[in-house]
Amino acid sequence: MPNQSQRKIHISARINEYAVPPIKDMLVLGKEAPIGCIAMRRALELLVKTPFEHIEIEDDDVISDILVRNAVLRRINREELIAFVLEQVKPLLGPEEVLHVEIDVNVFIAAGA
Repeated sequence: MPNQSQRKIHISARINEYAVPPIKDMLVLGKEAPIGCIAMRRALELLVKTPFEHIEIEDDDVISDILVRNAVLRRINREELIAFVLEQVKPLLGPEEVLHVEIDVNVFIAAGA
């Protein structure tokens, strides 16, 4: 009788409740992402009441757009956010990807006398 190989299959899954909204703070879209910024913005408008701002990144070889919750931009200005994304997030992103980013912005205020 020929030697029969045994096949074993192991499946593991981590199951979580689908979160609405599907994005908490920010999405960074690559230039070749399977979904474009316009389609993503329309989907967000249907799913989320929270307003998101669109920031277009011009002349970048990897990133095309950032969609960020307006509340984040009340704590950090656009230029600082763009610099953060280009310096810290861009190295982690391929042009065909969309990254979901949760961002914590802490503001420390000291009142003068």
